[in-house]
Amino acid sequence: MGALEKSMGAIAGKLVSREGLVSGMLDSMDVGVVAKAINENDKFIGRLLAKLDPGIVAEAINSNPDFLASLLKKLDTGRVGEAVNRNQRFVAKLIDDLDPNIFTRAVNLLFNKVRQATYRPGLGEVVEEGVS
Repeated sequence: MGALEKSMGAIAGKLVSREGLVSGMLDSMDVGVVAKAINENDKFIGRLLAKLDPGIVAEAINSNPDFLASLLKKLDTGRVGEAVNRNQRFVAKLIDDLDPNIFTRAVNLLFNKVRQATYRPGLGEVVEEGVS
């Protein structure tokens, strides 16, 4: 990791950790633009997560559940999953701080997205020859 990237990540993490800043930004951000930025910069996002305060991020998510729902639908789960997997402590603390209703809604959205991406019609049906 270059010194410039490390410094940018540290600065971004400190800015985003300011109470109310993320929540206020989410009110006016375009979900598609945010999803594209996250999908195209998964390695940076992974480093950024290491610098963020999970409580502040949870507060922003709790204040903007519709933004989170829309964002989750547009994220590339494979690329984002790698960043999340590298920051398990952050995720565990974030989950602790999330409103249970918002967490459940997010998990359901992700489950449905994975199910739709992997569903193969006809795999559960057994067809026996000669049986009508």
